[in-house]
Amino acid sequence: MSRALVSTLALAFATVAAAPSLARAADTWSDPHPGVRRLHRTLSNQNINVLVVDLCAPGVSVRATASGERQRTVSSFGALVGAQAAVNGDFFSYTDYSTNGPSRGNGGAWGGNDHGYVAPVQFGPNQVALPPHEGTGGVEAWAREVVSGHPTLLVGGTRRDNNGDALCTARHPRTALGLNAAKDKLYLMVVDGRATGRAGMTCDELIAQFQGLGVTDAVNLDGGGSSTMWVAGTGVVNYPSDGNQRVVANHLAIKAAGSGGSPNCPVRRYEASAPALEAPMEMTSGEEAVVWMELKNDGNVTWDLNQTRAGTQDPQDRASPFFKEGNWLSPSRASGADHSTYAPGMVGRFTWVMLAPEVDATTQFDETFQLVQEGVTWFGPKVTMSIVVHPRGGPTGPDAGDDPGGDPGADAGVDPGADPGTESGGCSTGAGAGPLAGLLLLALRRRKVVKVDTVPE
Repeated sequence: MSRALVSTLALAFATVAAAPSLARAADTWSDPHPGVRRLHRTLSNQNINVLVVDLCAPGVSVRATASGERQRTVSSFGALVGAQAAVNGDFFSYTDYSTNGPSRGNGGAWGGNDHGYVAPVQFGPNQVALPPHEGTGGVEAWAREVVSGHPTLLVGGTRRDNNGDALCTARHPRTALGLNAAKDKLYLMVVDGRATGRAGMTCDELIAQFQGLGVTDAVNLDGGGSSTMWVAGTGVVNYPSDGNQRVVANHLAIKAAGSGGSPNCPVRRYEASAPALEAPMEMTSGEEAVVWMELKNDGNVTWDLNQTRAGTQDPQDRASPFFKEGNWLSPSRASGADHSTYAPGMVGRFTWVMLAPEVDATTQFDETFQLVQEGVTWFGPKVTMSIVVHPRGGPTGPDAGDDPGGDPGADAGVDPGADPGTESGGCSTGAGAGPLAGLLLLALRRRKVVKVDTVPE
């Protein structure tokens, strides 16, 4: 470890009131290098720097310290490997500059073991991993760049309670690392401390900062006088508490050339499952009905409002006869995601209005939809709505007036299986509907008006 993290001054800061809310922050954003954004956030008693690194941007890659590159300042290491940004890494020993947890740089392994109080952050070809600190599974064989830290702050969006850990409950200068749900954005945060107007943070305060930025997984790195952030062309952008940079064991650097490959970009998977749907089984020409379908995001890419959409299938990109101008995005695109984003693991809802086409005789339409990531791929199960449309004058054909497929004479507005006096409802079909094979046909109860539930947060 670099030096004892608890000092008289740091303990005094622990008694200061909690940091102001994010809403009171003064934020300045800049783009120092391609694929790298810098946030400089100031609060009444805090000075925070964050690098948001797009791991999938052209020319962006991660570089950690090799064994022969240890015992350097952050800026020295960044310049040595030709990086555009760098921060300090793991807790270490001044005796031999060995690290507390596993380290790898340029593919070479060194440093400590993976024990129950260390979380190794791992970068490799199209893969990124950040296991919680209590895991002891070691470093993956594919990992080429590794920096460890402790304790874990966030796992899958859930805050970890570290308030029994003395390292977390006092305010200190901090360096920390975070990832978004898709693990294609890396967040490097340095919080200054031990000076007037720069109080440092507890682990809970770090977590709040990360959550406000959309981080789902995070770990605390070495802090105190080690905490340093360097950006090429600017220099050291924070205020190291020693008054200058400290020589540390290892580092994490970002190369951002602006062109070329992005070797640490996770392979993007677009997957969906567990469909649910609410829609009418019968309509009359000119009638409108609000419909929705829900699917679970099983991939590693966040669905968004502008690029993830419900599109027509069978045939693909056909113009739907149920197109409603002003509501649909186009005749072949019913809707984007209801919310701005649906992260991996969330259930996403897509809602739109169906306008029944004009028909001269009762006609059945099979309307099939599937999710599409525009310009990338179609994915997930195909969902089909079988809708019978009657002409404006009423049902036609030999079964007019009867519930198609139901008991003769059944009330057209009531589900025959419902309790007497209950209102007919839509059918929501979830993961228990049985195996999916190419085309998924959902059985829907007959209804004229579709009830739309509140979109889940």
